[in-house]
Parts: sequence; C-alpha cells; structure tokens
Amino acid sequence: MGKKTMSKNTLLKSNCTEWREFASKIDNILQDMVTIDAAGNPVEQGSMYFDDAVKRITACQLDILGSPTYPINEFVAKELVKIEVERRNLEFMENA
Repeated sequence: MGKKTMSKNTLLKSNCTEWREFASKIDNILQDMVTIDAAGNPVEQGSMYFDDAVKRITACQLDILGSPTYPINEFVAKELVKIEVERRNLEFMENA
C-alpha cells in the first residue's frame, strides 16, 4: 500500500468522535506552537517553546470507554514537534 499524503485542509472523516477530538488536540498544539524564536532562529529541542509543545502533546489523553490513555510518548512528541518546526520553516523560506 502506497504512502498517502494529506492536504493541509484535510478533514478527519471517521465517525469515531474520540479519535477526532484527540487528533484535533494534537493538531492545535502543533499549529499554535512558536517555531521561530525572538532572535529569528528555528526553535530547537531544549528551548522553552519546543519543550512546552512536547509536554502538552504527551499530556493529551484519548478517552476510550471512559478510561484516559496517553498514547503519545515523549519520543513521538519530540519527532512531531521537530517535523512541524522543519516543515513550517521550510514553507516560510519557500514563500520568502
């Protein structure tokens, strides 16, 4: 099965409200995070903005049958934040 790419405007289509709410929380954290610091440099691991986003992502719970689960560990959260920073900064450079 080939790799599917999603548009930035892709809407979640499943009927699983729990999943849509969870995915929306993660998406909002990534969307709202600062990716360029006050000095104009990309945010890096160890910075306040990076670490805050990682902490917020790992704290997102997915409620299944009334039992909260925290499916994203620190490693995955760091990778998601790194990817967001890289892609957003690349997009900025392409549009500059």
